[in-house]
Amino acid sequence: MNEDKLIKLLNNMDDDLIEKEIDKLMEGVEIDMDSIKKKACEKLNNSKKVKSKKRIKLPYVAVACICLLTITTVYADDISQVIKSFFNKTPVYSTIVDGKAYYLREGYELDEDIKLESVMVSKGKLEMELTTDLSESELEDINIIPKNDPNVVYYPGGYGYSQFGEKKGYSFSFMNKNEENYNIDPFKDFELKIAGKSYDISLEEAESLDSNDEIYISKASDNEIKGVNIGAKIIEGNEKLTIQLIASFEDEKLELSRFGKPSEIKVSSGFEDLGEKGTMSFSSGNKTDSIYIFDEMDNKYELEIPKDTKGSPVTVFETEAPKDKNFILKLPAIIASYHESIDSISLNIPDEGEVSLNKEIDFKIQKAIIKNIKRVSPTSAEVEFDLNTDLDKNINIRSFNLYSDNIRKISTEFINDKAVMKLEFDKDINAANINISYPKFVINGDWVIDLK
Repeated sequence: MNEDKLIKLLNNMDDDLIEKEIDKLMEGVEIDMDSIKKKACEKLNNSKKVKSKKRIKLPYVAVACICLLTITTVYADDISQVIKSFFNKTPVYSTIVDGKAYYLREGYELDEDIKLESVMVSKGKLEMELTTDLSESELEDINIIPKNDPNVVYYPGGYGYSQFGEKKGYSFSFMNKNEENYNIDPFKDFELKIAGKSYDISLEEAESLDSNDEIYISKASDNEIKGVNIGAKIIEGNEKLTIQLIASFEDEKLELSRFGKPSEIKVSSGFEDLGEKGTMSFSSGNKTDSIYIFDEMDNKYELEIPKDTKGSPVTVFETEAPKDKNFILKLPAIIASYHESIDSISLNIPDEGEVSLNKEIDFKIQKAIIKNIKRVSPTSAEVEFDLNTDLDKNINIRSFNLYSDNIRKISTEFINDKAVMKLEFDKDINAANINISYPKFVINGDWVIDLK
C-alpha cells in the first residue's frame, strides 16, 4: 500500500480510531518529528488526488508517521474493513440494498387505469408500488417475468395499501413462484402481466457506494457490538438537511429491518389459515422511537421520514436542523432479521395439563428455550418460551414467525424475555410440526456518529 492509498483510507476513518491505532504503532519508536512534519506538509499540500473531508482533523504528522513506518498490507486491510463493508451497499429510493440493484427512475403510466410508482429489484428483494382505479379483484393475477430468464415467474407474496399524494395505491412484495421462496436475482428488463394485459418494462441500474462517498463512521460504544458497522452519509441538494444511515453486518444473511429502538415492549404476531382464501399473517409493535442529532449546544433535532419515501427499510431521514453546523447523531439501537427458516420442531400436545420440554433453539446471534406446552382446551394449546438465553445481553429476540400445516391459527406475544404461543386447531390433535423462521432482533449498540 503506497502513501496516496493510505491517506485516502485514513480520510474515510474515524479520528479516534486512527489516533488509537497510531498510539499502538508509535509505542517505543524514536523518530525525527521535524523531518516527518516537513515531509507530511509537502506531501499533502502538493497532492491533488486526495479528497478533502470536513470531519478529518488528524495532524499531518500522524499520517506521515504511519506512512514512514510502512504499515504491513495485513494491518492496512484490517483497519479498513469498516469502510470496505459499506462499499457493496446500493442506495435505491429511500433504502439501501446489498449488491446490484435496478429501479424505476420515475412514475410510469401503463394505461389510463394503472400507474407504476416504483419498482425495485435486488438480490432476494422485488418490490412494486402502483396506483390504480381498479379494484383488487380486477387486478387479477400479477406476474413479473425477467427477460434474461423467462422460465422464472415472480408473483406477489404479500401486499399492503399505500398512499401517493391524494391517490391510494398498492405495495407488493414478490416471491419466486417456481420455488415458493424469496430467491430473486436482479434483472433490468421484464414483462409485467396485470389486469389481463402484458407490458414490457425497463429499469435503471442503481449506483453503489464507493470510496468517493463521504461516509461518517460511528464511534465504538461501551456495548461495542461485534459484526455490526453503522455509518451515515449527508445527501446534498435537498431543501432540508438529509441524512442516510448505513448498516453492514459481518453475517451476510443478517439484514436491517429498521433503524431505532422499538417504541413498545410487547410484540404480537401470527398467522391464520383461511381455507380457500389462503392464509393471513399479522404483526404489531413495529414502531420505533425517534432518532435525533445534537448540536454543540446539545440542542436536539429529530430525524423524520420524508413524505415521499419509497422502499424499505427506510434509511433516509430529514431534519429541520440548520445545514451549517456540526452535529452528533445518536442511534440507541437497530432491528435486524434473518429472512430464512431457522428450525423445525415437533411438539407432542398432552391430552391434559402441562409438560416440560426445555428444548433449545439456536437463532445464531441469540438463543431461546421452548420451556413447556399445555393443553388449554380440546382445540387449543399454549407453548411458553424463554428468550435471550445466550450470554450477549445487547442482542434481544424481538419476534419470530411460526407456521404449521395442521394448525388453523397461531398467535404469539413477545414481552421482554418471555413469549407465549397459542395454537388453535379445528379438531382434537396430539402432535404438531412447527416451522420457526424470520427472527427479528433488537441490537442495542448506542452508536455515536460525528457529522463534522
